[in-house]
Formats: sequence, structure tokens, C-alpha cells
Amino acid sequence: MAEQAYDWLKAWDENDIGFHRENIDAFLSKYIDRLINGRKNIKIFIPLCGKTVDIKWLWEMGHTVIGVDLAKKALEEFFKEQNISYTVSNLAEGKGEVFTSEDKRIKLYCCDLFKFNSSCEGLMDAIWDRGSLVAIEKEDRRRYAELMKSLMAEGCQYLAETLEYDETKFGGPPRIVSEQTITDLFGDKLEITHLERKDIFTPAFKEAWGIDSLFEHLYLFCLK
Repeated sequence: MAEQAYDWLKAWDENDIGFHRENIDAFLSKYIDRLINGRKNIKIFIPLCGKTVDIKWLWEMGHTVIGVDLAKKALEEFFKEQNISYTVSNLAEGKGEVFTSEDKRIKLYCCDLFKFNSSCEGLMDAIWDRGSLVAIEKEDRRRYAELMKSLMAEGCQYLAETLEYDETKFGGPPRIVSEQTITDLFGDKLEITHLERKDIFTPAFKEAWGIDSLFEHLYLFCLK
């Protein structure tokens, strides 16, 4: 975990953030109605949020967005680039900081994800997981899944994006997460719906990762 945290902070410090997208995530845009599910002013959690523009998009719809990321630079850049005024306050016991928009509908925690829990912001009405599960070390996946399940309010809609490629050619991150792994991690408490499998391979991935195919999957989780 410590090595992974170091690599993540180093990537932000060196602006090596090819994973960051300048546009709204295509799956999120397509399946936003599944995430929102007809509700207004809901609370949406984005683990390992970075400076994703998805935060602002959801906020502009009237929702409250709670994010967590270890990289302070990412959170500072989000507010600066999106021109949103904010304040910064310290968390108890030196566990990190929280960046809060003036209207208090964006709260981004700068801390270890596993130090975040329901006592911080209560339960969540929705979870948007674009690049979090695929970034987590395999040995941390069980703890990660338990955290996500513990944050889900009744009626919570949880969208998770995963990747599929030849693991013998590239070990990640981002890492593959098989359908069986999804079932093993979440199937005890959640209903799992596989929404889509999309081919996103380009020659750039062969050059960078040595792979010959790449697919994105999108899952919807709901409490049983």
C-alpha cells in the first residue's frame, strides 16, 4: 500500500497523469440515469477521484459530490481549473484535509481512502467508480469492497468501470478485474448487473502496455 501511494503521488508531482480525462466519462454520460435513478439532490461518492471533471458535471446537476484522493495537488488543481471557490480544513488527528466548495456541495477529502468511512459524510446515495477498483492492489480489494458496501445507503446505485486485457502481457495498474472477481467481492450483499462491454483498444495501448486488446466493462451494483 505504501509503495502504491508513493507511485500515485509521484505521478501527480511529475504530471504523469495519462489516466486523467478532459471530458465527462462516456459510460457515466450514457448511464447517468441508472446512477441517479430519478432522484434529485443526492449524495454521490467518487473514490480516488483525482481531478475528474465528472465531479463538476454531477455538481452542476444539483447533486452533492464527495471524493477522496491522496494527492493534494489533484484536488487543488480541480478547484482551480474548474474555477470553483473553496476552503480547506484539517481532519482530526492529522489524518488529512478536506477541500469544500463554498456551497458545501463538493467535499474532497485528501487522505488515505481506507481512513474514510461513513462517520465522515454518512451513507451515500450513489457511488461512481471510474478508475478506483482497477487501481487498488489485489491484496486490498477485499477491504476496498467492504468499504464501498459499508457506504451504501438504501437505494444506493453503484456504477463501477473495470478493464479486460491479457494479464500475461501487462500487469497494471490499471489492473484487470474479472467478472468472477466482481462476484466474489460484491455478490454477498449486492445485486450485480453487467451493463456493457466496450472495445477501447488503440495502437497506443500496444505501444505503452504491450497488449493486443482492451475492453471496458460497466457494472451496476445495488443492495439486495
